Amino acid sequence: MEEKEYLEILNNAYDELPKVLYKKERFEIPKVKGKLIKTRTIIGNFGDIAKHFSRERDHFFKFFLKELGVRGEFNPNGELTLHSRFQPNFLNKVVEKYFKLYIQCPHCNSPDTNLNYQNNLLKCNACGHQENLPKI
Repeated sequence: MEEKEYLEILNNAYDELPKVLYKKERFEIPKVKGKLIKTRTIIGNFGDIAKHFSRERDHFFKFFLKELGVRGEFNPNGELTLHSRFQPNFLNKVVEKYFKLYIQCPHCNSPDTNLNYQNNLLKCNACGHQENLPKI
């Protein structure tokens, strides 16, 4: 095999590798930015957290409300209003739980995953592992 042909095959193989293998930055779980107003908790960056996780806001919303056991809705500014008072540390633990269940690959711990919402299948872009997840 000639060197030119070898390099072409090698370049094609590199092109087929997942791009996530080349990421050097570390994935950080965003912190909740909330405020307490009377008997309510308002989370101003809820949509940003869902976007950072690359997940649908409604899926994250359902999980959040179920874990907290409260009612909630989005106000016109896009902030999440919870019908109870919660400290940010407690809310951050719920965000971390969502990350571990619906984002992080259980096989290689990579955050580079896709979630099929119809059949709750988590597929890792780094190692190719697939995992069936519990429904919310």
